[in-house]
Amino acid sequence: MSMTLSEVLARHDIDVADDLLADIEVPVLCGPQRQGDVLIVPRARCGTAEMASGVEVGRSGVAVVRGEATGNTHLLDAPDGGVWWMPAAGGGVTLGVVHVVEGAVAYLIHTDEHGSNAMGAGSYVLHGKREQADEIRRVAD
Repeated sequence: MSMTLSEVLARHDIDVADDLLADIEVPVLCGPQRQGDVLIVPRARCGTAEMASGVEVGRSGVAVVRGEATGNTHLLDAPDGGVWWMPAAGGGVTLGVVHVVEGAVAYLIHTDEHGSNAMGAGSYVLHGKREQADEIRRVAD
């Protein structure tokens, strides 16, 4: 199931920043993707035990990254269910794992300039961007 950018964002009362992009379909991909400072990388499919450690993404979505600096959030959405989120422990660069069952689609929505990405069936690791300052750390969004 593909949706336009305006349809994806409207589910969470987010306005499309650029009206020229409103009717563009969000492509459903199963390969590597990037949304701003979030990298989406395919991995081996999650097993039942791993999925049991996560949460099913509900109607309100799951905030994968809350924008500490900008207030913008990367929000995981599952319009038809079938998506699980397993957050990583420790607050490092790896944010967590998304699992999408056959026939479902997971949308990663950015509440400002990055629009939306869509993931087809499979499992994906989400990584944040890192920087070297006084220590190696995840870049604050």
